[in-house]
Amino acid sequence: MIKKIASVFLGLLILSFPASAGAEISVFVSVPPQKYFTEQVGGERVRVSVLVEKGQDPHTFEPLPAQMAALSRAELYLSIGLPFERSLLPRLRKINPGLRVFPADRGVEKIMGKDEEHHGHTDEHGHDHDHGGSDPHVWNGVREAGIIAENILAALTDLDPAGAEHYVRNYRNFKARLDKLDSELRELFRGKEGTAFLVFHPAWGYLAREYGLDEVAIESEGKEPKASDLAALISSAKERGIKSILISPQFSRRTAEIIAGNIGANVETVNPLAEEWEENIRAAAHTIATAAK
Repeated sequence: MIKKIASVFLGLLILSFPASAGAEISVFVSVPPQKYFTEQVGGERVRVSVLVEKGQDPHTFEPLPAQMAALSRAELYLSIGLPFERSLLPRLRKINPGLRVFPADRGVEKIMGKDEEHHGHTDEHGHDHDHGGSDPHVWNGVREAGIIAENILAALTDLDPAGAEHYVRNYRNFKARLDKLDSELRELFRGKEGTAFLVFHPAWGYLAREYGLDEVAIESEGKEPKASDLAALISSAKERGIKSILISPQFSRRTAEIIAGNIGANVETVNPLAEEWEENIRAAAHTIATAAK
């Protein structure tokens, strides 16, 4: 009798949960900071894979065959507005028609390059993607990180309604930390509004915009400066009294060190693609605050 009751109870228990209960959602993202954001919102209900891995350059990235095979089985892809996604997304729809694609950068006010017009394209789901001159490093702004997290919340809730309460709770906790971080950085950059800092590759424009700083890039549109431009850059850096040049570990230090030698500056490495986003953004902000004098 006890065995029979236990059997009935077990059957009811199984029926009370969906077949997918406990299964992680397979999510792909473009860069490591997105993985951090997605895990903050998704928690244990998601399994996140990154396309552009440590040490790779997202501007020249091409997915490996093994990554394409894994993408063919994924449930969700969170795009971020990087150029390589433009050619990747149509390929993904062919190999994985059921893949949900959601633009994590939706609603972010993009920074446009000088003399660039806004060029975008709308995919078959009605999502707008920015390209053609816009700064894609949207994950390096605290305000933008909040927008990205909110988009991730919307994507996960749409795909997994049963986890909505879990996702909302995680998002609110993360947003509270972002608000605290924003307060810290506002205090850090107080009195530095309008000052410039020099970078090799322009990856910190959103952070600079939020706190009133001027990011000056050595590289322009992926190209190192010509001799005449380099001379002008050195002259300007001397006039501004710039004493630090920030460089990403994905790029060569050669040109940065030439400029540093001419203006008496240090070359500091800051990683715009670190997965440990909160820790990294704090460290980068302190380096930028020191450089912005």
